[in-house]
Amino acid sequence: MNAALTPIIGQQGVVALYRRSIHLCASNQPRLASIYDSVQTGWDLIALQSVLVKQNEVDALFFGEVLLTTFYELLTTLIGPSLTARLLRCVWEPSLSDTPSQETSP
Repeated sequence: MNAALTPIIGQQGVVALYRRSIHLCASNQPRLASIYDSVQTGWDLIALQSVLVKQNEVDALFFGEVLLTTFYELLTTLIGPSLTARLLRCVWEPSLSDTPSQETSP
């Protein structure tokens, strides 16, 4: 996301969206407040990862989903849904190594 967005909104814009997304997640989900306190500075994904690995799997997945959704929604309010979708298409597309969610028989 950083690589896709920095040319459009700048590094400071990406960091601001990230921090705002974390803040909103913690505000809307009180159980995530401790995560916010640990990762509120800058675009430090290593700090985010170190906090998430300390959570149980359910909380880590929940926070990740809420954070990405919030980030996407904030970006959409700034640059519109069409441009957001185009810029982040590669982020949302499944990896080629992922197993298809539904296999079809020949």
